[in-house]
Amino acid sequence: LTEGAGEELPKANDDVSVHYVGTLLSDGSQFDSSRDRNAPFTFKLGQGKVIKGWDVGVATMKRGEKAKFTISSDYAYGPTGSGDKIPGNATLVFEVELLRWNEKEVTLDGGVYLKPLDKKGTGWRHPDKHDEVYVQYSGKVDGVEFTRSDGFELVKLGSEASPLPLGVERAICKEMKKGSNALVTCHPQYAFGEKGLEGKVPANATVQYEVELRDWNAIYDVARDGGIVVKCLGQLDTYGPLCDDASQVKLTVEGRVVPSGESFMPPTERQITVGDGALPEGLERGLEKIKKGQHAIVTLTPAYAYGAQGSSDPAVPPDSTVEFELTVSEVVPTYQLQLADKLAAAQKRKDQGNGFFNANNTDRALSKYDKAFKLIQYEQGEGDEADKVKDIKAVIHVNKAACYDIEGRMDDVIAECNKALDIRGGNIKALFRRGRCYIAQNKLDEAKQDMNKLLTLDPGNKAALGQMAVIKQKQKVQDNKDKKVFSKMFGAKPVKKKEEKEEEEKKEEKKVEEVIELGQDTKIN
Repeated sequence: LTEGAGEELPKANDDVSVHYVGTLLSDGSQFDSSRDRNAPFTFKLGQGKVIKGWDVGVATMKRGEKAKFTISSDYAYGPTGSGDKIPGNATLVFEVELLRWNEKEVTLDGGVYLKPLDKKGTGWRHPDKHDEVYVQYSGKVDGVEFTRSDGFELVKLGSEASPLPLGVERAICKEMKKGSNALVTCHPQYAFGEKGLEGKVPANATVQYEVELRDWNAIYDVARDGGIVVKCLGQLDTYGPLCDDASQVKLTVEGRVVPSGESFMPPTERQITVGDGALPEGLERGLEKIKKGQHAIVTLTPAYAYGAQGSSDPAVPPDSTVEFELTVSEVVPTYQLQLADKLAAAQKRKDQGNGFFNANNTDRALSKYDKAFKLIQYEQGEGDEADKVKDIKAVIHVNKAACYDIEGRMDDVIAECNKALDIRGGNIKALFRRGRCYIAQNKLDEAKQDMNKLLTLDPGNKAALGQMAVIKQKQKVQDNKDKKVFSKMFGAKPVKKKEEKEEEEKKEEKKVEEVIELGQDTKIN
């Protein structure tokens, strides 16, 4: 009825997918239809999963072919028939369309299918939608080739310059591994759509691409603003380890100014602890995406490299975008470090966070505090080390609370203070900051409890005494408001005029504001 594409035929044990309509030859009545259900039928060819006539007939079909099968009863259901609709010794007529075989559905709407070919590939990873892939490809429509790559080409996925249609890119990212090849079928909405490709692909055409993926460069936008871009050159079929924060890394690195290519750092072998600041901040953050044995290029805008002022050592001009080409040869990941090393690294990151806090950069401060906490999150320690673990955990929680306080995130302040107090119940700063938040939320009883406990631990604490004055003033304002409400409820006559009462309330509220100013404490540990 309709000729299929290509020369390949399905083989025994292939998973074939078909649409069909079945009728009786005797009267033309329909007894079954996958099209009415809008659900293709899939079965394993040549294994007796369907009637014999189907196993024989489908094995002669090409992809996309439509054919009419007239099947005698000895190749169908024989003298017994099947159910109420197919009598014994009935000759059956099927209109069958072979949709595909051994293909994986890439998109949920049936718009793209991938059929693995002879090269299975290695590893377990797939490219991401913005990576650079080395591919060799050819494209056909109705069996006629309309495009072919010049050997393997480097293609930036997702870019306007990409020669691959959307469906092929999605298939590469979802199903293909390093060294694999596949046949990708794209329906029009994932190919060239209603416009087609002038002189090559008609409008609303389904196309097929044979693709081989040799390798790819994984690309990471670390800061999510284009400021730190890591390009890992080629894929390693290993699990790592990665150069995570605080890991000890041996690498060879070269630095160049972009776009001139002028070298400011000749190839140099270095031994560093990631995150300690031996290299520009952006480079150390980028290293966290790179694993042992990896060759990579890290590109940094000025904000993540040497800034508007540039550098004299190494010699980098002001406002320079730079790139570092590097190879990581050895990695001691953080999970292999001794507790003493983890504590030292956590202290270092806590101090770095304090620097950002004092520079009014709470986002960066929180990032450093989180990294410090991650290093010792599951550590307990013994003896003196156990106390050190508890102390630094509590300090990190309190310092995070200080950041959230500046950002006005009162619930987060309370949550961090609760964590600190779970570790060290007598932490004065945690009591103070939580108490201040309770005051801001008008939870005066809870605030009073925190300040009283703080003053028990440190009787002369001026900040706490100031907050107790705030609590007293706010309670007085609240009591006056309550009296006013009750007087209205029970009909009592106001002693003072409305204007006088409002003026007094304003004065009391001003006193509260003045005392709050006196009780500020934003210092960190």
